Amino acid sequence: MRMKIVETFSCGKATSGYNEDKLVSSDNHFGILDGSRGPFYRGTDVIAAMLDDAKGLIEHFSEDITLEACVEQLVDLAVSHKKKAGFEDHRTSGGFVFSLYSRYHNEIWRVGDCKILNGGREFSQFWSTEDICAKARALKVHALLNKGLSVADIQALADYDHMIDDLLQVAASFLNRENDSRSFGAINGAPVPGPYIERIPTQTGRLVITSDGYPAIHETLEQTEASLQQLLTLDPLCINENMQCKGLGPGRISYDDRSYIAADLSN
Repeated sequence: MRMKIVETFSCGKATSGYNEDKLVSSDNHFGILDGSRGPFYRGTDVIAAMLDDAKGLIEHFSEDITLEACVEQLVDLAVSHKKKAGFEDHRTSGGFVFSLYSRYHNEIWRVGDCKILNGGREFSQFWSTEDICAKARALKVHALLNKGLSVADIQALADYDHMIDDLLQVAASFLNRENDSRSFGAINGAPVPGPYIERIPTQTGRLVITSDGYPAIHETLEQTEASLQQLLTLDPLCINENMQCKGLGPGRISYDDRSYIAADLSN
């Protein structure tokens, strides 16, 4: 299968430019790594180094590496970084999810909730625990609106970004739990159970991969960006049309880091 990268974009949610998404591209693979420092936002340097090393590792993978070997090497990398940093709890100390196209196998590989669009079909993941957290945050913010606070008032609150930290820590503790409907896959140092390691066949034509910083995925970057900007205008607090675990606030241009990569696949 031949692949030609046609569009790429990556942008951090903060005006500072800090970004925990990584675009990955080589002759054999392309995709996205979507990182997170965990619910208490510690270990920025650890996660940044982990993502940089994961990007380099993938871009030097042999063309015929298997999905299982890919995940194993990424988990080992996460273990190594966390061990050096003295992190004992793999699940709540951050990590990353990914979606990756393998040219040799003509497959999309995914652990986590990156979005995929291929052959007119969207492949999205739903994490029930994250939905619970987003709804709890929305309830708290709506209660503040009911008290008469404005959007700007709420965004200026000292604890605006920390309203559901306790719930996010609980949610993270469910990562990579086998035989648990509340669980979800991620590369965080804990073994990734088989059901959370996805292998998706591809069709010729356009293949789009995005991080979850885009609520909706479209065939072009322009369409995908326009859809996001419309939602941010309608729902800056991210509690209605675009319910999320965080919203727009001081020093932010979106609710999350976002990345987009598209390629044309042909025989």
